[in-house]
Amino acid sequence: MARAKVLAPVDTGRLRASIRLERRSVFGLRQRWTVGSDVEYAPMVNDGTRPHKIRPRTKKALRFKVGGKVVFARVVSHPGTRARPFLDRALRDVARSRGYSITQR
Repeated sequence: MARAKVLAPVDTGRLRASIRLERRSVFGLRQRWTVGSDVEYAPMVNDGTRPHKIRPRTKKALRFKVGGKVVFARVVSHPGTRARPFLDRALRDVARSRGYSITQR
């Protein structure tokens, strides 16, 4: 959990503060734990997003500032975001430090 917090990108600090460690179950001598976040945008930060359209949910238009000017739009084409796999990297780092290796199927 500590490594994930160190690697989490910080804007407001909400994502980093939300990272938790939970004990899921015990199998024989092995324990199973989950590290993650309940912040709704955590998967989008870790995995990135594809290009997509943004539309207003409750109003007729979106309102935002561009270069100091207020702009209204009914639809905006978002270019997507680059993945910042801080949780994946934390898992690999901790596993490596303990002599384990991570394989994907």
